[in-house]
Amino acid sequence: MFIPIGDYPNPRKPQWVTRILLGLNIAVYVFLTLPLQQGLEESDLDDPATRAQLEEMWRVQEPAVREYYRKTGQRVPPEMQQSAWLRSLTKYDLFVDRHGYKPGDPSLFALLFCMFLHANFLHLAGNMLFLWIFGDNVEARLGRGGYVAGYLVTGVVATLAFALMAGDSLTPLIGASGAISGVLGFYLVWFPYNQIRVLLFVFFYLMFVHVRAVWVLAFYLVVDNLLPLLRQQEGGGGGVAYGAHIGGFVAGVLGAFLWNRVRGRVPAPHPQPHVERRATPWTRGKGPIRLGAADAFHAAVHMGRLEEAAHAFSRLAREGGAPPLPDDVFALGRWLYENEFAHDAAAVLRYYVANYPRGDDLDRVHLALGVLLGRRLAQPAAAREHLLSAIDLTKDETLAAKAREELDRLP
Repeated sequence: MFIPIGDYPNPRKPQWVTRILLGLNIAVYVFLTLPLQQGLEESDLDDPATRAQLEEMWRVQEPAVREYYRKTGQRVPPEMQQSAWLRSLTKYDLFVDRHGYKPGDPSLFALLFCMFLHANFLHLAGNMLFLWIFGDNVEARLGRGGYVAGYLVTGVVATLAFALMAGDSLTPLIGASGAISGVLGFYLVWFPYNQIRVLLFVFFYLMFVHVRAVWVLAFYLVVDNLLPLLRQQEGGGGGVAYGAHIGGFVAGVLGAFLWNRVRGRVPAPHPQPHVERRATPWTRGKGPIRLGAADAFHAAVHMGRLEEAAHAFSRLAREGGAPPLPDDVFALGRWLYENEFAHDAAAVLRYYVANYPRGDDLDRVHLALGVLLGRRLAQPAAAREHLLSAIDLTKDETLAAKAREELDRLP
């Protein structure tokens, strides 16, 4: 089993368009799909429009239904197959037939609306998991307006790619996977070295492996979509729109290259990979594999193990490697400061000042350094310099007042 469950690094600030898209898809499923997941009633069959729709649906699906019974070996007489199919339908099937995108009967409304419809919970969950993992980085690069446009345009391209392959088919297409494939295409171009946390189940072991995004997305494109598409073209069947996934992915890749031409190329982050092993309850584990210094530091801070983080930071400073996140450095410096490790705290906070001249917490770092150097380490000249920098940088009047108080205390 191979399931992506997270990525690193991520934007510092929440990306609200991704969250809104997640909310819209979930809301449509909860308030529209679930209430319609009930079988047809006699009153539905009394409606002439519904009966006409059902006859048209049967005309389209009859060959697939008969092929299904032939392959499964179910002995259902041909004259009873239509009634058996009818009993399996739900009101949501009728809704999808009306509002899903049909290549043989296209409409602009269906072209957009079909991106927010899902067949079942697993269909929704898989799509939302990928959007949650990969969407925030792409939104941070495109901006809110660009991200909305990129999501919708790649979704439309994906649907049209499906239509190109499907010809005059009247089988409706639904799902956000085409648009999300577009997001994956953007991600591949801009963040190929990001680390994707993947859940592997190998025999009796659960393993959390960090793999470069380029390999995860290549697996998605080739193994999950291109090869199944080739089998499908050879008559393998299946209800997954692999052509839409590939079309959306290619549209995202081209969109990213176009954006780079217009706005300029930004170097991709290059974090170091690591592997963690977790044993299942019925096996004896061998413990975690040793992480790279940067990843060990980030993991320790994230889990609140600041003493371990301090040791990992020391190893990082000695060995080099991927730069740590400024938030992690600030968290360690604050913990050392609060626990009265004055010299260690000063060293970590000075590292922050030297390496993150535009860090969001730079004003607080300067204030903490000023207090440490003035009160604990007897370096009033250096303390004055940091306190003045805190006053110049901060927009927080409370912090500025605290810095002025510390200035008045200096000899």
